[in-house]
Amino acid sequence: MRPVRLGDLLIGERPILVATSLAGSVDEMLIHATRALAAGADCIELRIDRLPTNDDVAELIRRIEAPHVVACRTPAFGGTFERSETERIERLETAVEEGATAIDIESLTDPKLRDRLIDTARAHGTPVLIGYENMSKTPPTEEIVRNLKGVAELEPDLVKLAVRARSYDDLLVVLETALEMRTFLNVPFAAIALGPYGAPSRPLACLLGASFTYCAIEGGGVPGQLTVTETREVMKTLSKERW
Repeated sequence: MRPVRLGDLLIGERPILVATSLAGSVDEMLIHATRALAAGADCIELRIDRLPTNDDVAELIRRIEAPHVVACRTPAFGGTFERSETERIERLETAVEEGATAIDIESLTDPKLRDRLIDTARAHGTPVLIGYENMSKTPPTEEIVRNLKGVAELEPDLVKLAVRARSYDDLLVVLETALEMRTFLNVPFAAIALGPYGAPSRPLACLLGASFTYCAIEGGGVPGQLTVTETREVMKTLSKERW
């Protein structure tokens, strides 16, 4: 596996905890980042869906000091950004141009806009996370693997699998896929089953070979998302190695 550097953080040598901030202001996001790092997170996912303007995005990137991945989600991918896809890509490009340590884009984004963002990131030396997401269900393992191999063809620096688990059978599909992802991906990856049934996937996938996972900063957030503290405790308890 080829490690990837996000600022001072190297992903690919040990499990990395990424804490998600969904705040609607720059100041609140910075407060979230401080709390997450204090709880033991390594990296912050900056969900910029709710920030009012691209100027706010630029200010956030200039002010944050922690390693971070910038994402902007539409309702189709569980987010709140409801403007045009072109505006969404422009928002992410603003983050790249201001020096974001990594950028996140869904593989199912319109190919022209997706590739435009990837090209912008490459021109600035910004690592690119490309995700395959299904917000409604967990497809069969074969279908997920086929889509992930398509993601690999885009030459990402990081890969994320996130699908909706509606049963423990779905959870097992994601964990089985995590084991298989090690055989055809040469970059750090995350494998997550969303929803309450998927909660165990967040720490367990890391024990099966995933390089990073996503956590809530505090409780009461996304259903099935464990907090940073909870995730750390589960992994420390179950890991054969000191973590």
